[in-house]
Amino acid sequence: MQNAKPCVLLSALLLAAFVLLSSFSTPLAAQERTIAVGGMTREYILHVPKQLPPGPRPLVIALHGALQPASAMQRYLDLDAIADREGFIVAYPKGLNLLWNDGRSSIAGFIPLLYKRDDAQFVLSVLDTLEAEGRVDASRAYLMGFSNGGFLTAFMACRHAERFAAFATMMMTVPVGYAESCKPARPVPILMMNGTYDPIVPMFGRPTPGARLMSADASAALFAKIDGCTAPKTAYKPNTRITRWGECKDGASVAYYEIAGGHQPPAQSVDAVDALASVLLGPRRSGLDAPEEIWSFFKQYGGAPAGVEMAGASAAGAVPASVAATSVTAFAPASTPAASSVPMTVTATPVALGAPAALQPLATEPDYAEAWRTALEPSPVPLPTPSPLRRAATSSATATALR
Repeated sequence: MQNAKPCVLLSALLLAAFVLLSSFSTPLAAQERTIAVGGMTREYILHVPKQLPPGPRPLVIALHGALQPASAMQRYLDLDAIADREGFIVAYPKGLNLLWNDGRSSIAGFIPLLYKRDDAQFVLSVLDTLEAEGRVDASRAYLMGFSNGGFLTAFMACRHAERFAAFATMMMTVPVGYAESCKPARPVPILMMNGTYDPIVPMFGRPTPGARLMSADASAALFAKIDGCTAPKTAYKPNTRITRWGECKDGASVAYYEIAGGHQPPAQSVDAVDALASVLLGPRRSGLDAPEEIWSFFKQYGGAPAGVEMAGASAAGAVPASVAATSVTAFAPASTPAASSVPMTVTATPVALGAPAALQPLATEPDYAEAWRTALEPSPVPLPTPSPLRRAATSSATATALR
């Protein structure tokens, strides 16, 4: 019972924040659909771009956070605009009571697990249904999630890696038990984003009912170890430090974005509503757009893209012209442990799900590096203070993950 009051307070804060974020938005036209899973009727929202060319299309399944309606997640990310431009379909499954059973022994990490619903099977059933309808190409299916949905995404990356070409999580760190239990069927391409000033899922890790969480960098390092990656490289984008492991087995890669923000994914621009939500969730940074970064990562993986795309759009799964014109060193799939792997300047061999044609180049301009340091300095806007135990906790968790 010691954790009851903090859990109630956390749920109240999350609900208040997401109600605030959704109440200022205009509802979007979307298909509300139902599906039978495990004797229950489950619901999801489906966004299909207008004038979509015929044939199976790429699919992104996006999982909302705890106490965040799927429709609010849809408006909050504005992923649909990218789907309309690039020609892919988006599904937004709905958690029961706005919560996911995300693999911990509690619902969303703060509610006792009284009924073991299988939310992973629900997500897979959405994919299976859309594939059976001929709407999506299963080799270009991608899974992403925010907060509670991010935890479920990581859970599925460990247990159903073969069903999705790539994964992405926002504001999530994995349970320490994953160092032993996460055994995916193949190397996992994954992008992870965390906020330095996140008061809900601190990037340095913390205990939650049902699991103790690793730090964010240890979580990324764990997937890099699983994927057999060599040493990472660091670069900067607006308000962001990026650590990327690009020399992994079977063409996989791991990207960790540390955002100088709170429990909110970065956006190209922010407004007054984001500022109000920051009182509860920490700041939402501008200049970098989370769904744009995630889609740029996703479309490096998967089967060959269809020949016809949306008018004016870049081919889904193709490398943008700006990237194709960049000289990038390819690496052979690693066959030895990360500590002893040696990069080789050879052409990577495509694998079943398709190795990326090129790694997305990273901005390394000095102004971004300086802006990153500035973003971590005291601000006139009140920010949650990183834990004084952050350095020790991070180092310890990283060492544990890499044993």
